[in-house]
Amino acid sequence: MIELLLLWGYMFLVNASVGIGVIKLYRRIFGRWAGTVRVEVVPAVMTGVVAISAYVSVFSIFYRIGAAAHLLLLALAVLSARAGKEIWSDWFGRMKQEENRWIFLLYGCLAAGTAFFASRGLQHTDTGIYHAQAIRWYEEYGLVKGLGNLQLHFAYNSAYLGYAAAFSMKWLLGRSLHGTNGFLQAVLCIWAVNGLRGFKRRKSNLTDAMRAGVLIYALVNAEYIMSPATDFGTMYLILYVIVRWAELAGGEKEGAGVDDYALLCVSAVSAATFKLSAGLLVLLTCYPAWVLIRGKDRKRILVYLISGIAVLAPYLIRNVLISGWLLYPFPALDLFQVDWKIPASYVEIDSAQIKVWGRCLFDVSLIDLPVRQWAPVWWGARDTYEKMLIEANLAAAAVDVLSVFRGLMRRKRICPEKAVLHLSVLAGILAWFFLAPFIRYGLAFLLAYPLLAVGEWLRPMRLDPVRIAAGFGSVAVCGALCYYMSYYFLYDVNWTKAHLRDPAYLLQQSYDSVETDTLDMGGLPVFYPAEGDNISYHAFPATAYRFMAERSTLRGDSLADGFAPR
Repeated sequence: MIELLLLWGYMFLVNASVGIGVIKLYRRIFGRWAGTVRVEVVPAVMTGVVAISAYVSVFSIFYRIGAAAHLLLLALAVLSARAGKEIWSDWFGRMKQEENRWIFLLYGCLAAGTAFFASRGLQHTDTGIYHAQAIRWYEEYGLVKGLGNLQLHFAYNSAYLGYAAAFSMKWLLGRSLHGTNGFLQAVLCIWAVNGLRGFKRRKSNLTDAMRAGVLIYALVNAEYIMSPATDFGTMYLILYVIVRWAELAGGEKEGAGVDDYALLCVSAVSAATFKLSAGLLVLLTCYPAWVLIRGKDRKRILVYLISGIAVLAPYLIRNVLISGWLLYPFPALDLFQVDWKIPASYVEIDSAQIKVWGRCLFDVSLIDLPVRQWAPVWWGARDTYEKMLIEANLAAAAVDVLSVFRGLMRRKRICPEKAVLHLSVLAGILAWFFLAPFIRYGLAFLLAYPLLAVGEWLRPMRLDPVRIAAGFGSVAVCGALCYYMSYYFLYDVNWTKAHLRDPAYLLQQSYDSVETDTLDMGGLPVFYPAEGDNISYHAFPATAYRFMAERSTLRGDSLADGFAPR
């Protein structure tokens, strides 16, 4: 725990400093900032997360993520901190002005509670299969061509795992920490609680409902937050974008402008590089693009377009170098002919497996089964608490329809910022359902949509039959979400009792250790698990599946040359 709290303090300083530097750079380019004047703490931290993820993606193409990469990052952070010293001074000044000093004790308890969960517990299944190994590839080599041939999962190429490698600190400590998910959870939970303090004073509680979503997500994933799972980092970034967007659209921030929204859209692009399932969040770009095009602001259009490309381009380049495909696993985009390219037949099978596993069919021959046939199977496989989450979304859809109908009847002006937010979240849910409906793949959207509906309903408005009907729908949404939360609350309580005696109060529990066997690949040993598919971190180079390694070969005499299909 203590080790993680120290790491998070350091991460806060580095991420916030980098974020300040990025924001100040934008303000210097534009001269006039069309947005909130004051630089806030968490937006600066999350801007830093996005910037550092992009930096690691670029650096890893040329060299491993070790001491050199981290020291260069630290130098950039120091320069940014010096350039933004007035912002740091403003933050500390506001902390001193805080009248309720006990609130800092609460924030400390939230951080310590998160550290308790993040220091011990269960390793996420996919962490054992490929997350841990992918982080080690970042640490040892940065990138090798055709790595996806050794194991297809490496071709998923999440930029978030690069971010995790940047703060694994193996180069310094001799062992790899995995505290980035816990860091994001601690920061965003404290941010959410701090925002909820003004609940009673606001005319609109749209953002407060979304802040509650951050806390619900933390409750749901507490037991696995120790793992550097890509799902968690992606969902937290999605939730941050949604909460911040609602905060701006709800009028909580005076002077909110197009620059605030445009920066969030860059974060949305970054979420897509963390995990492709977040891709439709980029629909948010429609609003700032419309404002800037209408205003003929060519400078801002160009700068933000370049920013989006700067985040996306290194991810796409890594895709091609790791797999030979621009977007993996999407075989339709067949643009490159390189010797390390993963065969199209493997890509098609991998893509189909993701879909049929999500639909609980577990047979790739059923990939073309129509929705009316696979949906009942998928629904029947859901536990009761999961069904309640889905039912909360269905009730929210009814509330949304009633709200739209009421607005049309009263000829109320549509708020484009809120409309784009609702449509983006709804599009994310629809894409999740039709592509790969694992609950964890779309949980941020599944929590956001019902809470958006309830948050809109909470606005003070005159009662009428439609609003009363929407109120009943909102009660149904809250009831379903409470049932869903109660399952995880009780589980977390029991989990806490079971892990109180774990020896992780000083140092974080390490990755799982597993028994391995080896196979020879061009004179080099490649490890694979003796049983199951958990290869974890310590054995290297390794694959969770021997058959994948057997159908691959080295491109040269060393690992640095990469892998190719046989």
